[in-house]
Amino acid sequence: MLREEKFQTELLTFSEGGKMFRVRRSVLSAERESYVKKVKDEIKLDCSLGTNPFGFPSIKINLSGIDISKYPDPYNSELREAIANYWDISENEIFIGAGSMGCLEKINKFAITDGTKVFGYAPQFSEYITEIKIMGGKYEYIPLKKEKNFKFDPMKFLAKVGKNYSVIYIDNPNNPTGQVIPLDIIEDIIKKTKGIVIVDEAYGDFMEDRNSAINLEYDNLIVVRSFSKGFGLANLRVGYVVIKGKELKKLYEKVNPPFQISSIAEKFAIEALRHEEFVKESRKKIRMEKEKLMKGLERLGFNVAETHMEVPIFLLCKEGVNLYEWLLKKGILTVNGRDFIGLDESCVRVRIPPKAEIFMDFLFSES
Repeated sequence: MLREEKFQTELLTFSEGGKMFRVRRSVLSAERESYVKKVKDEIKLDCSLGTNPFGFPSIKINLSGIDISKYPDPYNSELREAIANYWDISENEIFIGAGSMGCLEKINKFAITDGTKVFGYAPQFSEYITEIKIMGGKYEYIPLKKEKNFKFDPMKFLAKVGKNYSVIYIDNPNNPTGQVIPLDIIEDIIKKTKGIVIVDEAYGDFMEDRNSAINLEYDNLIVVRSFSKGFGLANLRVGYVVIKGKELKKLYEKVNPPFQISSIAEKFAIEALRHEEFVKESRKKIRMEKEKLMKGLERLGFNVAETHMEVPIFLLCKEGVNLYEWLLKKGILTVNGRDFIGLDESCVRVRIPPKAEIFMDFLFSES
């Protein structure tokens, strides 16, 4: 039986089995909220996790020179150089991490403590919101309105951004809607606040490079990217951060231990950057299949939230229906709207399949 003794500090003392422990108060009180769940039902079509529906580029790697008994390059110099060349930025502005989530966790180590106010909009990437709470931060947000098709309202967001928030979090493209915020609006937000602005571009390869916040030059900006989505390397867990401000770089270096990814993952990521055409082709295919799927679903009375046609995820809603369970009975796995702030079971996040017809066929199958 846990007994909690609360103090006016970040630490909390509790006893269990005759032992006394002191742990971070926010961790003990937090619940791990995640849309990644084990499903026992029979799945015929997986439209849940936000990967590239067309897999990954045809990469040929010679791994004979890799000795897995030795540690990899501690700071992945070759990959950082490749990313620097890709974006035409300095290698010293790039940090490699275990997926974009691993990068966000390290940012939280220096940016968030008990009572830190983080401002965003809802719904957005729920895993990061959980990490804010675990670190003791307070997440506040502007809700995207269902009656306005969940479209991001820059004026309302800008009206709230100010000195009250230490961290501003923006996922662009948005997860779960797949909508894209124009770069000029991102820049307006950065200018409006003195806090740290985190632009999470995990799905960024599905929008034009010119819309990336990597193109901006601000001391309070951190851009997070991933090889898991557009380049299709989700299993290898390769992410990276771009930081141009000197002080933020120093802080990130302090929380950034060596050996973040393996030599194998690094080689695949370097080679993936040479397959930019694969990402471009994926976006064309996504647009075609997403348009077909959305039109078919809207004809059936479903509502699709504001979205960008080349991003493979979108938010699907139908009033008065537990849409997640209804689709699950059809054998289609999606992400339950209840796992996002501001949504309920009448909405789901859908990752488009390689062919829209597959989804529609299962939709009309007998449950």
